[in-house]
Amino acid sequence: MTQKLSILILCVLACLLSIPVRAQQPSAGVLEAIGVAPDTTRPVAPTRPDTTQFNTADRPDTVRTAQPAPGPQPAATTPAPTATERQVGGQPGSGRIRGRLVAPRNGSNQPVEFASVGLFRAADSTSASGALTDEKGAFQLQNVAPGAYYLIIQSLGFADRRIPRVVVSPEQPEVNLGEVLMSETARQLQEVTVQGQREAYEYSLDRKIVNVDRLPIATGGTAIDILQNVPSVTVDVDGTLNLRGSTNVIVLVDGKPSGLTGLDRQAILEQIPASNIERIEVITNPSSRFDADGAGGIINIILKKERAAGFNGNVQVNVGTRDKYNASVNLNARFNKLNLFGSYNFRAERRFNYRISERRNLFDDSTSFLSQRNDAIRRSVNNNLRVGFDYSLTSRDNITASVLYRPEYSYDTEVENFNTLTGERLSLGRTLRTTEEREPERGLDYAFGYRRSFAKKGRELTFDATLSTNNATESQNFQNTTTLPVELQTGNLRVGRQQARNARDNRVGVLQLDFVEPLKGKKRLETGLKHTYRHLGTDYVFENIVGTQPVRNDTISNNFIYDEWTSAAYVNFGNELKRFSYQVGLRTEYTGIRTDQRTTSQQSNRDYIYLFPSAFVNYNLSQSQKLQVNYTRRINRPSVRSLNPFIDLADPLNISFGNPNLNPELINSFELSHLWTGKNTSLTSSLFYRQTNNEVTRFRTLRSDGVTEQTFLNLNRSQNYGLELVLNQDILKWWKVNGNFSFFQRTIQALPGVPDILTRTNRSWTTRITSNMSPRKGTDLQVAVNYRSPFIVAQGTIQGFFNVDFGLKQDVLKGRGTINLRVSDIFNTLQFENTSFGSNFVSTSINKRESRIGFIGFSYRLSRQAGRDRERDGENRRQNDESAGDNEF
Repeated sequence: MTQKLSILILCVLACLLSIPVRAQQPSAGVLEAIGVAPDTTRPVAPTRPDTTQFNTADRPDTVRTAQPAPGPQPAATTPAPTATERQVGGQPGSGRIRGRLVAPRNGSNQPVEFASVGLFRAADSTSASGALTDEKGAFQLQNVAPGAYYLIIQSLGFADRRIPRVVVSPEQPEVNLGEVLMSETARQLQEVTVQGQREAYEYSLDRKIVNVDRLPIATGGTAIDILQNVPSVTVDVDGTLNLRGSTNVIVLVDGKPSGLTGLDRQAILEQIPASNIERIEVITNPSSRFDADGAGGIINIILKKERAAGFNGNVQVNVGTRDKYNASVNLNARFNKLNLFGSYNFRAERRFNYRISERRNLFDDSTSFLSQRNDAIRRSVNNNLRVGFDYSLTSRDNITASVLYRPEYSYDTEVENFNTLTGERLSLGRTLRTTEEREPERGLDYAFGYRRSFAKKGRELTFDATLSTNNATESQNFQNTTTLPVELQTGNLRVGRQQARNARDNRVGVLQLDFVEPLKGKKRLETGLKHTYRHLGTDYVFENIVGTQPVRNDTISNNFIYDEWTSAAYVNFGNELKRFSYQVGLRTEYTGIRTDQRTTSQQSNRDYIYLFPSAFVNYNLSQSQKLQVNYTRRINRPSVRSLNPFIDLADPLNISFGNPNLNPELINSFELSHLWTGKNTSLTSSLFYRQTNNEVTRFRTLRSDGVTEQTFLNLNRSQNYGLELVLNQDILKWWKVNGNFSFFQRTIQALPGVPDILTRTNRSWTTRITSNMSPRKGTDLQVAVNYRSPFIVAQGTIQGFFNVDFGLKQDVLKGRGTINLRVSDIFNTLQFENTSFGSNFVSTSINKRESRIGFIGFSYRLSRQAGRDRERDGENRRQNDESAGDNEF
């Protein structure tokens, strides 16, 4: 069935691509010979010139109601251009166009700062030049060749302005447009009402967006620090994400999987600095266009890429408490059809963490205790270099390519104390284990994209190819000592020195083809194909040191290979009928999994195919109220660690192994959302229900010798349902508050034959309040308070946790520089307590990672255009103009 559907989609694409794009227009010379003036009004000018912010990696949002089309533009009623005007051909000239943007405010015209001004040739609508207005609203376009042009002016919070005809000639090389009046407006972006600049948090019916530059509490941190302040998301001490009660969350970078994830889906979050992230999107119920993987939803990290004209950039340096340092440089240069971008990030830090736990062993004839304390210092140095380009092959064809190089080095030291106690808590003996671990790591991400737009508005073809690699070699040295009597020592405990080497090789490749076809009326068809390949390999060699010689221990060494192929095809159909709109979709995914446990010669092959329908229905109750009902089916494939049957003896008293017979989880998710937007208030409310069949959970048992075994099981099902409320309130003009409250109930039901202790029900809630204050221009202050109540897992309870973060940003140097201050977990309250149990044991633990951290930093914005503005204001104008390019590029 998959092959038939794939062939059908390819046939549709082939037919659509064979449609002629546009009949060729006769040349200007032919038209002039027969007495007809050339058509200088075609093609229609793009509504978003390449001098504005536009991310070519972003995809159209097919779930939200389409934004209203721009209003009618003034028709070009002037006569056909003269021969002098037709000389424009892209060659530089000596012409200049200048003006000043103003908007009426408080009875007078005030300047419009940092607006985008795009200059386009009237003959073919190609870009000729661009600029940004300065603090006084002034702009200037230099080196303009003689010819006929038009201008498009855009600025967030203002209606787009089009100046239809501007002529530069040898007789009149300088054109002064004087004051250009802009109309201020509040733009409804299917989220909250935004005026003048983006908010830190934006909400729509299907996603939450966090604009990182507007989040002072994340300055100097990583993606983890950002997500700790995202509604609906919590992050535990190990960096594991929890979205509405589910840890099955997919992490994407620019909409694609990354080799950074490796064996751990959350590993990427620690390696991407906040300074390199433009925004984070949280999609709780993705449509059929997205991968079906991930029960909780998708977290999509959009990396920065400056899109303004000319040369732009940003430099940032941060220093944190207890040896934490990071710096970043982001650069961009746009030259007509070519856009070059690059970034470099450096991060070095040292963090402590500790874990205190106690387990009570309950046997028929005795009771004993095992008390453990683990203290660790973790050091890491990360480098992150990214370069790439966008190039417009034609007015309708664009390609983009980038390379990300990620070298990293980590050095950890760890001390573990085990104390074995009687039922009366008398010590029977202690075991001390020290570990020293070093790990050099290297990763490369390659990305290529092609985008084709057609003469028919809305028709688009995109192709993306990515390859991510991640290689690391972890070296460990262990030293074990014990005072336990020989008869109490388990077979896994080895006194003396050991060493281990773990070589990892991870690769992720993706090929994706998408096509969008607008149909009659407001109907829309989307279709596409995708193939993903994952290879995850680990070769763990454990050796005992006998005398001075290492001797391989085959009972602990482990060589495991995981290969996964997923081929997918999807189709979505949408339509709008006045206030009503809908989208229905169907996705099919075929997955093949091959696991090879080479140490024990255990192979496993799994193949399965599933259908994933989705449906979204939107209704605009009024201009300020929107309603959506949606349903999706999703899948969660078992992780590599949960499938590997090899017994991990790294902790001799708590061993673990995987289950190669695990089935994937299948999830049915329903959601009802309402969005209301008022003048100073917006409220998003959602009712959600999620049923998971074959839920995968950890299962832990205690053996008679005092050693616990942990593996993975498929339960029967689990159910999550709840209510989420998100409120944005403007208390004062300079004070905005964002509040989030989420309540859900979780029920876990075990299969027949699975211990009854895994059948449980629990209610839980989370809340987050973020206060954003701008007491004066250029000053942003942010305070965030987070709390999560206790919640259950299959064999235990995670206790509630609470923390408060603070951030401050102050613009200096006329807006070119910014001083940042951030303090996370001010009261040092963030720690994770949990209780777990089995038929014959009860254990408690406290995990604490260094969380109270202060950062102070400085960032500086580079801009060739801004440099020219300063030259017009001041000294040494000619000398600075001659050297500005060399000094700043």
